[in-house]
Amino acid sequence: MLSLCFERFARYRFHPRLQRWINAAYVKIFDIKLDEFDTLASFPNLNALFTRSLVKMRPFDKAKFHLIAPCDSRIMEMGLCQEDYAMQIKGKSYRVSDFVRKKLEEGYYFVNFYLSPRDYHRFHAPLNLKVKYLEFIQGKLLSVCEKSLLKHNEVFTQNKRVVLECEDEFGESFYLIAVGALNVGKIQINFAPEVVEFKESQSVSFEPPISLQKGDEIGSFLMGSTIVLLTKNWHYDLKIGEEVYFGQCIAAHSSKTQTIESQIPKDSQDSNYFEDKSS
Repeated sequence: MLSLCFERFARYRFHPRLQRWINAAYVKIFDIKLDEFDTLASFPNLNALFTRSLVKMRPFDKAKFHLIAPCDSRIMEMGLCQEDYAMQIKGKSYRVSDFVRKKLEEGYYFVNFYLSPRDYHRFHAPLNLKVKYLEFIQGKLLSVCEKSLLKHNEVFTQNKRVVLECEDEFGESFYLIAVGALNVGKIQINFAPEVVEFKESQSVSFEPPISLQKGDEIGSFLMGSTIVLLTKNWHYDLKIGEEVYFGQCIAAHSSKTQTIESQIPKDSQDSNYFEDKSS
């Protein structure tokens, strides 16, 4: 109910003078930088401010061996999936098969990107991809902030989400999952807007697959939320807690880099790393 009320408030267009005050208050409270975006007066409602687009595309590495950050965010957790488990945050695990509604083979690496209310809320293709399958999974809208993830189990598998099953240029399966959250009842997917408007879970296969070039906009969130990548043979140069920005090079393909430090965070090798596994 709270998320629905907030969404309606964000979509409502107040008198221009009042709307400018609301927008300015939001920008001040969350310390939002608008250097790369339109002026504050150009946003007719809060939703337009939340989903603001870049005035000019950021430069990024277009080499196919390099993977870029799909969004402005903070790395909440990362590591190697183990026996069908991944982490939403240290000490709080979830079943990957429940998350994507499919049993994945071993060897997938997960990275959780947390978008705060202050961040740019659009997300992009981190590399050249072919989208083969989309599943919209209806669910709850629990908060995905750090405090909530530490407190609650299985947040990612309970929340509303969109799962994109893709294939990269190396023929490997590549998953990008957009997870809804408190006040984020709407997840926009540009190439399938009708699917995520349904009240019930839906899925669609694309034949032929939808081709996305690195940097192409995939969609947006109403407010902040989470993007999860599940990948194979990509070696990440990231640290938990690090802030990253869309366009930033964050990984290299294994065929390009043969010698690299272990992907697995040191803590993930501890015996207690997956201590909260569900039965």
